[in-house]
Amino acid sequence: MIVGRHLALVPVLLAALVACGGTATTPTAPPPATTTVAPTTTSAPATAQPAPARCVAGDLELSLGAPTGEGQRTVQVVYTNVSDRPCEARGVPGLDLRGPDDPVYGPSYSVFRQGADQEHAAVTVAPGSTVSAPLTYLTDPAGWLPAELVTTPPGDTAQLTVPWNGEPVLRQDGATRPGTYIGPLAAAA
Repeated sequence: MIVGRHLALVPVLLAALVACGGTATTPTAPPPATTTVAPTTTSAPATAQPAPARCVAGDLELSLGAPTGEGQRTVQVVYTNVSDRPCEARGVPGLDLRGPDDPVYGPSYSVFRQGADQEHAAVTVAPGSTVSAPLTYLTDPAGWLPAELVTTPPGDTAQLTVPWNGEPVLRQDGATRPGTYIGPLAAAA
């Protein structure tokens, strides 16, 4: 700024004038320039809500819906959040049917997890709300009769157990395309 550079020379000139025997009067400096700054409004940073913790067996109560269909039937495996906080459910649960010792396959039938290798949307389960996974199974009047259904929520190692609904099941242990499988968790209707 030009005025600023000239004002910086004033003390030097005054000292030279006094040294030469002259009289000096102090010039009146112009008032400093003022700059008006518009007030800045800062909004509070958005507080990100942390995602709820994953639903684990300790948060859940297990039940079975009513079977539908003929021959190949579907029953909803229902998980109710019995905790006092929301939790997040995602993926395909592990599921075993357990019953009498089959001479070929043994007492436990590990059900195929359909879509277990895929990414699934998370469902937030509020306290008292439910999430379910569809269990599709083949019936066989002369088949193996499980006593209970045992499930492991995705991402957990603890299990939940509920009595089986009483229908005999056609076991397909080791089948590459079994007619009995569990699907991914979704919000219960």
